[in-house]
Amino acid sequence: MGSDTRTGEIPEDTVDLRERHDPVRTLLRAAARGEQGAAASLVDVLGPRIHGLAVHVTGSSARAEKLTVSVLRSCLADAGELAASGLPGEVAVLDRARRACVATRPSGDVRSLVASDPADERTRDRRENEVLRVLLRLPASHRALVESAAQGRFDHTGSRRSEAAEVLAGVLDQLVPLGGPVHAEAQTLSALDALALADESERRRLQELSSSPAISAVRRRAIEAAAQLTLLTAIVPSRDLRPPVLEGFGPGPQPEPETETEPQPQPQPETAYRGDYATPVLGTDSQRRVVGPPAMPGSLHTISAASSASPQTPTTDAAPPGDDARPTPAPAFSFRDSSSPAARGASGKRPRPEHGDRPAPRGVPWFSRAIAALALIGALLLAWFLLDARRELAAAHEFTSTWTELSVEPEAVLVPGLSDNGSWQAVITADAIALRAEGVSGYEGEVLQLWGEQDGVPTDLGVLELGRDGLVRATLAETAESLVVTREMAPRNRSGTPSERVVANLDPELTADPAPLGG
Repeated sequence: MGSDTRTGEIPEDTVDLRERHDPVRTLLRAAARGEQGAAASLVDVLGPRIHGLAVHVTGSSARAEKLTVSVLRSCLADAGELAASGLPGEVAVLDRARRACVATRPSGDVRSLVASDPADERTRDRRENEVLRVLLRLPASHRALVESAAQGRFDHTGSRRSEAAEVLAGVLDQLVPLGGPVHAEAQTLSALDALALADESERRRLQELSSSPAISAVRRRAIEAAAQLTLLTAIVPSRDLRPPVLEGFGPGPQPEPETETEPQPQPQPETAYRGDYATPVLGTDSQRRVVGPPAMPGSLHTISAASSASPQTPTTDAAPPGDDARPTPAPAFSFRDSSSPAARGASGKRPRPEHGDRPAPRGVPWFSRAIAALALIGALLLAWFLLDARRELAAAHEFTSTWTELSVEPEAVLVPGLSDNGSWQAVITADAIALRAEGVSGYEGEVLQLWGEQDGVPTDLGVLELGRDGLVRATLAETAESLVVTREMAPRNRSGTPSERVVANLDPELTADPAPLGG
């Protein structure tokens, strides 16, 4: 499409000749022509969504950054092909990114897409609220399924796989109406394919069904809906992705046209200056040095032997009038050529003092200052360790006192924990809980979160603090029928539903003798 010469604007491309603007397709076509600004805009617009999807799938920011750079470079290389595809420009790029991310075999943990913490990392897009509304209307089990599938996890098999695929197809239909005839198999297979979760047999079956134009349209709309989910996984990269993505992009430097140029004149040798200080000195610095010392009134002026100038001896005619006509002796000094290496070396030497003139050797005050600084640092560290030890001792005494008080209350129950990571115990009373554990190992990038269950409803009781030597101590002014400790992604899980990665289970029903302590 051409530009409007009156306004200088470039009309945006449209999809299927409808009044639906597609600025990303416009940028892809401009990038295909080698325009650097369009390529940089594509990196800025779609970089956070591709990077965030890669972080959620791989679980590593470093791997996600490399994957994002690789995907963006391939999209710029195939910009013309993506712009000519039947998908909108944004959807075509994000579909390629999703398939590249899921192909890396997802690892790490699944993050909640409706929690408040990741919302600060997401890019601001007016369409994000619509996607959030759809997810928040779902039951907790269906929302967890969609969140896992959006991050490349889908391990269901058999009849359970078909049921889960139907749930995914229903959610995608709420994001972008799939339309077309009522064909349950085509919708479920399109949902799995759009999320890059379909296996080989499912892709072959969908390819057979896609021979119908109506089924092909359902498949395309499912891919558009899957692209909408990347609004909730977007994370702004920690560094600018433009330099690595745009390296080598665009046409190479064009050779300059050969033109006939006039030959440059060769530099002429410097004209020797002749004269002395009795005449104006208008030459260069090196020429001034060969002239010699300035002439003194009434004295003879000798020229250096290195000078090729003819000496001119000033006479007494140039002397100012005075009563004393006797010549004044010239000062005893001479000029030295500073351009000579020997002269530079001689002038750079310092006079060596005699033995009797040598100053007394100075001490090394820096050594004593270093010793004093180290001593001060050591004293500060020792004071900090003593204060930390006192704080830990006071906290241990306070927890022991609380544990004892809760243990002697009526109907207090001691609940041992079932865990392969440390030994866990808890005292549950009618209005308080005390929990302690020993020998617990931490997890990199994860936290231990405590959940209480009352009448079958889980309650978030907060994140446990893991001390040195694997110690856990916690007291809460709440109660519950049972307790569960799970592994969650830092800083915590705010979805209200605990993950399936249980670290410790403290359920009185699993205890052989759940008799009350205070009974």
